[in-house]
Amino acid sequence: MADELLVFEQTIEALFLRALQGRLTPACKERLRQAGLDVDQKLRPAYSFESWMAFLRIAAEELFPRDSVAQGTWKLGEAYIEGFRETMLGRAVLSLLRVLGPRRTLMRATQNFRAGNNYTESKLSELSPTQFELWMNEVGAYPDFTAGIIHAGLRVAGAQEVRVEPSNYDGHACTYRISWKEASVSSGVAGSGDSKAAMRSGSISSL
Repeated sequence: MADELLVFEQTIEALFLRALQGRLTPACKERLRQAGLDVDQKLRPAYSFESWMAFLRIAAEELFPRDSVAQGTWKLGEAYIEGFRETMLGRAVLSLLRVLGPRRTLMRATQNFRAGNNYTESKLSELSPTQFELWMNEVGAYPDFTAGIIHAGLRVAGAQEVRVEPSNYDGHACTYRISWKEASVSSGVAGSGDSKAAMRSGSISSL
């Protein structure tokens, strides 16, 4: 793992400039600015991992004040996929996921997450054709954010009735228990926008 954990510009862009466009209140923007992110200025090439965690906490608290931070960051994770879809890199990656399907998408977890940071490592254990355990080395203080990304990403890849359950979390690494009932590329594409609607309505997609 890299000595200095960095989150790249495209990750910030996908969530804060794309997915949350028009939703950040002046108060939220000011809190983000004080934490080191000015969404009204050109983004830096990379941000520290500690800053990224602070940005997520602020967004969850400001956008979902009635939810726990865990619930709020889950919703941000699902929203991230919608914002990522609107970037050049995201369009290419998500188009590939639809071709690969859920199983091979999980097999590429390290590569997929490394598109947005310099530190992610993962190990995948297959329990059955639609049941897996995915270990990730560093998810920070908010493992549910990563769970939301996995949940939404697998739906784009064609999985239905996805369940993602964080377990064995030690403050850094986390193992995600992942399962789905069936896979269908067409349903995955059609369902990929549901997370954005759920975020707008303030409800979490079914796990």
